[in-house]
Amino acid sequence: MTKKVSAPVLPIAYFGEVGSFSHLAARRRFPKAELISCRTEEECFAALVAEKFSEIIVPIENASAGMILNTVDQLILMAENQNHALAIREAIAMPVQLALLARNPKAKIKTIYSHLAPFKHAKAWLKKHYAGVTLETVVSTSEAARLAYEQPGTAAIAGLHAADLYKLKVVRDDVGSEVANQTTFFVVGQELKKSGKPTRTMLIFEAAHKPGSLFHVLQVLAKQNLNLTKIQSRPIPGKFSEYRFMIEFEGNPTQAAFQKALKSLARCTHRCAVLGSYPVIQLKRT
Repeated sequence: MTKKVSAPVLPIAYFGEVGSFSHLAARRRFPKAELISCRTEEECFAALVAEKFSEIIVPIENASAGMILNTVDQLILMAENQNHALAIREAIAMPVQLALLARNPKAKIKTIYSHLAPFKHAKAWLKKHYAGVTLETVVSTSEAARLAYEQPGTAAIAGLHAADLYKLKVVRDDVGSEVANQTTFFVVGQELKKSGKPTRTMLIFEAAHKPGSLFHVLQVLAKQNLNLTKIQSRPIPGKFSEYRFMIEFEGNPTQAAFQKALKSLARCTHRCAVLGSYPVIQLKRT
């Protein structure tokens, strides 16, 4: 009898370098998996389509900064690619604590590096404590930490976990702490792989360029008692003032209300596609 050879277990990719919040979320959610970093969201999705990874973990929303548009755009491209059965498998919600890190905490700080989302969250805090300091946006908080180690007179806003990884000292551990902060990540992978019981669904569509078209979409959800949890518009390339919409709502394909809503949406929208139905996993603050 021929022995069946099992397929190799592929690693999981995450956005950013070692020490990013995506890396922390990946490590906490999949502690036994092999984890590989990708510098950008685009690299994550390209490698997933090329079947180099089983799943990728990318940020989708920050409580203060809103939706991560690079991820939104990649999800739209994923939906347009009909040759790859990829879907959102899970959402991971993780509380985020920001810290100001520097190689020499006593040196004068001239430049602070960070991702756009932490800068938005800590805007008031920075104005109060570091007015006049140059703020330089980089791809990820882990890249910010690396630059803070390499460049004298600089600091990074990143996670506390990045301090040890990049040999940095904690200058302040309360950056923007007056407002609670949380980032939600998506686990994206093969559509047929099983996950927990789905509680939310995300889809994209194009609405007719006329008055009331978006209202009719939202009316469909309201009629079926499906609660809207996210909405984001993105311009359609080459079509001035026309947009795609990405929405998330509470519901899954096993519900009759979901199926009725999907049929109605197919009639009142263009290019409507489900990006995934998935559970939301809430991680505790460490």
